[in-house]
Amino acid sequence: MKKILLINGSGRKKNTYHLLKSIEEILINEIFETEIVNLYKENLEFCKGCEVCILKDGCFINDNCNEIMKKILQCDGLIIGTPVYLNNMSGILKNFFDRTCSWFHRTPVYQKPTLLLANTQGSGIKTTLNSIKEVMIQWGVCLTGRVSRNGRNFNKPITREEIKNFITSVNLNGFGYTPSFKEIYTYNIQRTLANNIFPIDKKYWEENDLINNVYFKSARINPIKKFYGNALYKLLCKVIKPIENLK
Repeated sequence: MKKILLINGSGRKKNTYHLLKSIEEILINEIFETEIVNLYKENLEFCKGCEVCILKDGCFINDNCNEIMKKILQCDGLIIGTPVYLNNMSGILKNFFDRTCSWFHRTPVYQKPTLLLANTQGSGIKTTLNSIKEVMIQWGVCLTGRVSRNGRNFNKPITREEIKNFITSVNLNGFGYTPSFKEIYTYNIQRTLANNIFPIDKKYWEENDLINNVYFKSARINPIKKFYGNALYKLLCKVIKPIENLK
């Protein structure tokens, strides 16, 4: 049975949580196993910016972050929900994303089907969803759409039609995803850093057969995007010079 992890980025069990619960009901009808993680209930310390996770592949902070990251790694599909605070995601969610910094360099969740959700009583939906999308591009997930509600339509039920692309992608295990030029651009920045800068990244990218591709292997890449990715990588390798003895 496919398992879906739903992350509640709100500090309360209110609007965002109820929207996630309504999506959960649809998923249960699709015979999916589900779990909701309420970040505000988790012991999550702030990121220290020490770069230990980048350089040594670990974090010295002893809290629940690794457990949540493990749940994301093990699920078949991911849904991330947040209220809009000052035209952006909640601080709880942003702090969790900060703690996943190593996934920009060595993502273990690439091509995982992911759905984004945001709600507000006013403005900021687009900015918020775009901000989360930027993080998801760095993670390398399959972006399958977004759901939003505001003060005018909050009571409108979420329908299966709104999340059908997510359901389909989960059933296909993310195969056949078509990345945007922005996603290919980000991938090849990561690819260059792995090849030229961080030895620990290079080892990961070589072991997972990523270093010689323009994007993750299960994606659908047309000739134009393949040419773009390879040309960009060659250019970046000339601009981002290798650093010797980086530790």
